[in-house]
Amino acid sequence: MNTRDFNIIDKIIANLRMGQIVNYVDEGNVVLDFGCGAKSYLLNTVSNKIKKGVGIDYEVISKKHGNIEYINYRYTNKLPFEDQTFDKIFLLAVLEHVVIDQVDKLFSEFRRILKNGGQIILTTPTPKSQLLLEFLAFKLKIISQAEIADHKKYYDKTDILSIAKQTKLKLVNYKLFQFGLNSRAVLEKI
Repeated sequence: MNTRDFNIIDKIIANLRMGQIVNYVDEGNVVLDFGCGAKSYLLNTVSNKIKKGVGIDYEVISKKHGNIEYINYRYTNKLPFEDQTFDKIFLLAVLEHVVIDQVDKLFSEFRRILKNGGQIILTTPTPKSQLLLEFLAFKLKIISQAEIADHKKYYDKTDILSIAKQTKLKLVNYKLFQFGLNSRAVLEKI
């Protein structure tokens, strides 16, 4: 997520999204923030609560800072982590940017690097949001045009269930928020 170019409206939306997921971070978790963005909002918010956090994104500079590590990386087919490394994996407004034919492979990789019972927590705009987001980005120009132009797909609950089934994960929670324009899904490794 290209958080470098965020304006005030983008930041408000990101903060609303953050409110949907921070309660999924437990004390002592080892967390992966996939697509953390240059600002790494999640890891900065929960750093005092987690044992270790890893932010992976093509726009971060690789570095370590306390219990947080940033890795500059663009996903191709394999994630650079050992099996069963993470308690939680977060994708905040990232899934819609993943090339569609790579989604199942990516979630299979997530399953591989999750500990047993671990969870993937994601937020993604729903199909209902497409017209509004495009209007805000391209007509009013008040949110990031580049981000909206990069959306590959808008996911609904059926799509998330399909990903879970294909990758042997279980959808344990699905919730719409922001008037049904966004969704939060929790998938678990069983």
